[in-house]
Amino acid sequence: MLSRNTPPPLLPLQQLDDVRYTEHTLRNGIKLYAINTGTQEVVRVSLVFNAGTRYQTQKLVAGATLALMSEGTQRYSAQQVAEGFDFLGSAYEQSIDKDYAMLNVYSLNKHLDKSLEILNEIVQHPTFAEAELKTYAAKRKQQLKIEQEQVVYTARQEFLSALYGKEHPYGTFAEPKDFDLLQSFMLKDFHCRYFVASCCFIVASGKIGAQEIAAINKHLENITSGKRAALAPLSESQISVNENITITKEGAVQSAIRYGKLLFNKNHPDYAALQVLCMVLGGYMGSRLMQNIREEKGYTYGIFATLINYERGGHLSIGTEVGAGLANATVAEIEKELERLRTALIPEEELELVRSYMCGEIIRCLDGPWAQAEALIENLQCKLTDSYATTLFNEVKNITPKRLQELAQQYFDPKSMTCVIAG
Repeated sequence: MLSRNTPPPLLPLQQLDDVRYTEHTLRNGIKLYAINTGTQEVVRVSLVFNAGTRYQTQKLVAGATLALMSEGTQRYSAQQVAEGFDFLGSAYEQSIDKDYAMLNVYSLNKHLDKSLEILNEIVQHPTFAEAELKTYAAKRKQQLKIEQEQVVYTARQEFLSALYGKEHPYGTFAEPKDFDLLQSFMLKDFHCRYFVASCCFIVASGKIGAQEIAAINKHLENITSGKRAALAPLSESQISVNENITITKEGAVQSAIRYGKLLFNKNHPDYAALQVLCMVLGGYMGSRLMQNIREEKGYTYGIFATLINYERGGHLSIGTEVGAGLANATVAEIEKELERLRTALIPEEELELVRSYMCGEIIRCLDGPWAQAEALIENLQCKLTDSYATTLFNEVKNITPKRLQELAQQYFDPKSMTCVIAG
């Protein structure tokens, strides 16, 4: 007889299945990666362009271009675009970072053809009307002014500028006055250079069959082939050793802290192992920084340690917000935890907890067609030959306390860190 008072045994996952996809090439050369999974009649189509902010020569142009592509085209007004997707039960979203711009459409299979027709119009024929640009610039200018009053924004901005340099594409930031310089022709030029087939790949996920692939070919194979614009090499960061920066914000009741150093991206052989070390340090609720600075000291509600990945670089970032008079004490505790990792082995019991947590997170990040699409997109952006999720999973399963201590000794020396306090 089955006893329902006895829970089933917990069995550790021994291996992880990679994201399975098929690869196709559209007539204009765009690579299409199709993930056929899921049980619902829903599809997500993601267009990823080499059109991030590091490609712009004028601040704010990349973001403005992406934002205004859906605000009026040759065939549709901004209202018609929004109502068109709404009528079909579809959703359109866009995002941009330092390296890439991405456009996503979520659609029922039966309405995919019409949804892709609207998406194609957005990609190929935006008008960038001056009136829409002025409205966008005025709204974003006001939002930026509000953000600049926040200590979190100031600390993050100064931290990246300190690491990469104020003229480096990863370390430069816009000022409100930069919105006044935006003109329609700048957006049109950026669109012609970077929103082209030679700068694009597509990931489709969900219930994908021959009919859906045919619809994608029909509407997106006519995206202008274009010629990828030349990109000047990124200059090396001239980071100062053990640099400490304090920005005074009169009347601030909190201080924001950003602490870390320049490292590397996911292509580096130590990246996955360092992610495990960052998890121990400050990657989850039971991490050492949370136990010390939140639970024991009560200095903050939350603190994190993470690795930031860019296409051409990366860095360690430790961040928190504390009471105005507690910033220096908090930094001292952060450095204390770094030294603990450098001088003492992590107990096996603690590492086993981190292993379980990270394996669960990896599985969660591959749960469902949208999550698998995100994982595949990240692999393609990083130009990884193998699935990074599998690489990380294997590292988590096999890493030892000794290996983590060696990494801490190599990369977590407080003397090599930059600290920014705003407040």
